[in-house]
Amino acid sequence: MAVPTPPAAPQPDFARLLVLLDYDGTVTDREYAVLALQQLTGDAWRVPDQAAARGEIGHAECLRRQIELLTSSKEEFIDASSRDARLAGGFAGFLAALVAGGARVAVVSAGFRQAIEAVWRREALPPVELFASAVVPRDGSTGPPWTVRFDPRLGDCPTCGPRSCKGGVLRLLRRPGDTIAVFGDGISDLCLARDADVVFARGRLVELCEREGIAYHRLSDYRPALLLLTDLMTPRVTTS
Repeated sequence: MAVPTPPAAPQPDFARLLVLLDYDGTVTDREYAVLALQQLTGDAWRVPDQAAARGEIGHAECLRRQIELLTSSKEEFIDASSRDARLAGGFAGFLAALVAGGARVAVVSAGFRQAIEAVWRREALPPVELFASAVVPRDGSTGPPWTVRFDPRLGDCPTCGPRSCKGGVLRLLRRPGDTIAVFGDGISDLCLARDADVVFARGRLVELCEREGIAYHRLSDYRPALLLLTDLMTPRVTTS
């Protein structure tokens, strides 16, 4: 008598998963752009940062003012932002598993495209869609002075300001039936967290989620995050 073959265990349906990742301090273990600003501007970077912390300016204006402090070349800043950057624990395996499983993954960052791309190449990470900023001359010359050109696909909102809200990317990419997972660490990720189905937070985003009553998972390593998303996206088998 033949022994019946047990049914195969259900597999996660990552094709319905859209993952939006902040970069600096979320994909990486530290905020390397801040470290580069410290290295190249001394304490001057703190003045806009403190103004943003007091709510006097938004995060986009803060970054713009900090970049305008640079007197170095753009290449020196990009190198300082990427040279020593290290990935957060478990990130490479997390990303590889999601991409292989068919998830749609995008990095949505106020940080700088050239620095992110340099780290992606060095770490041999699978390609993802990238929404990021650029350092450009403020007055149309070859620079300095520098300023920030944000990705034109970012949206507008009262919190972030004009053409600097990551929520615009979520609205652009979201398809009916998608599950949205957001990973972030700061105020620029709050608009994403407000519209997400599942939030992984570290740094200041933890405080902001708690203040607004947004459910979140504390992010310290990407391996538990992969397990949670795998469970979330695996169809439940019902027995009669």
